[in-house]
Amino acid sequence: MRKKITKILMSIFLIAAYSSIAYAAVQFDSVSFDPSIIAAGDEVDATINFHDEAFYDLQAQYKGTTLNVFLEPADTISEKYLLITDATGSPNVGHLFAQGVWRKTFRVKVSNDAPTAKYKLRVKFQYIVDNKPIDAAKVHDFFIDVKKEGIILGVANIITVPSAVRPGDNYVELDTYIENSGSKNSKSVEAVLNLPEKLKHSYTNNNRLWIGKLAANESKKATFFINIEDDAKPTKYNLDLEFNYMDLDDNKYTKKVTIPFLVKEKPIIDVVDVKGNGKAGSTINLEVYLKNIGTEDAEAVDARLITQSSQPFSFDSRSNYIGELKVGETAKAIFKVKIDKDAEFKEHFLKMLIRAKGDSDKGDENIYTFNRRAVINVNGKKTNIIAGMFIAENNGANRAVGIGIVLAIVIIGLVIFKIAKRKEK
Repeated sequence: MRKKITKILMSIFLIAAYSSIAYAAVQFDSVSFDPSIIAAGDEVDATINFHDEAFYDLQAQYKGTTLNVFLEPADTISEKYLLITDATGSPNVGHLFAQGVWRKTFRVKVSNDAPTAKYKLRVKFQYIVDNKPIDAAKVHDFFIDVKKEGIILGVANIITVPSAVRPGDNYVELDTYIENSGSKNSKSVEAVLNLPEKLKHSYTNNNRLWIGKLAANESKKATFFINIEDDAKPTKYNLDLEFNYMDLDDNKYTKKVTIPFLVKEKPIIDVVDVKGNGKAGSTINLEVYLKNIGTEDAEAVDARLITQSSQPFSFDSRSNYIGELKVGETAKAIFKVKIDKDAEFKEHFLKMLIRAKGDSDKGDENIYTFNRRAVINVNGKKTNIIAGMFIAENNGANRAVGIGIVLAIVIIGLVIFKIAKRKEK
């Protein structure tokens, strides 16, 4: 019975002693990394230095004591971007001896898309006696500093042709220079351009371009073609450029960037009303009302009529100079038009070419042309004046003859009447 009690007391003493070792004996000294400057995508050797400085006699007496050391992420962010490929590291320390200084190396894989930041890791020291852990593990937290991103895709430069883009422009060339400013190579890079309302791709499937491999610090040109609708507002549009790519370990990634795209002001001259009715063989004034419906004042506005050889019209002058036309302002162009005498009775559509210069006060020296149309309605035939006069003269002569005959009959009747009266007497 006395021996049993002695064993129990000894066990309690040993447990208490080894529990104290777990909290007091192991001391964390330092950690070093290889490579020392860490980038996303790196595989890093984390070497931990620690020592034991207490319970010398106890450790010498109980050789069965071993120490296991484990490494793990200390929070959810570290769990997302760090993978401990070897959680137990190089062979566990095993027996600790008095004042022993120990080193243990772990392998840590940093995710390719890990942002630059300090990520927290936790090392655990666990004493083992006879293959059983003694009390709770002692823990120590430290940070691994990721200073460079692995693959960083972005747009290094943007060029448009023309340099000043305006409403109504078609096949605008948008040159983007896709750059990998990270420290790791990428492959299977694809660029997808999404456009806002009023901007359209000039060609089918031109919104998707294949870039291929993009090494670290390399850039490649990707060209898109865009049409700007006539009623697009002059403003800065945000174009969404999406990258789909892979790292060299075949992991897939997606990244989106925004490209600024400026559409500037532009004068737009439109035909808002036309007055031009006439008869075949006549000469009329064709009045065309022009309005600047754009977003910029126009200078040197000139309107010109263009007819086909088959159209029955001739002009004293085909052009009419308007001059300046401010935004929202309306002006009238007048053309003297001679309608052929054999012109068909119907509405005839004439092509009109309008030219205007941009607002020089805003540095716009462009010449803009607008294809519009005017309408002349031929609604009858003009009467020939000479023929009318001849008909009028004939009608007058016939009328005079008729009157003369009537007068002659009346006179003859009166004479006969008087002769008859005389005979009766």
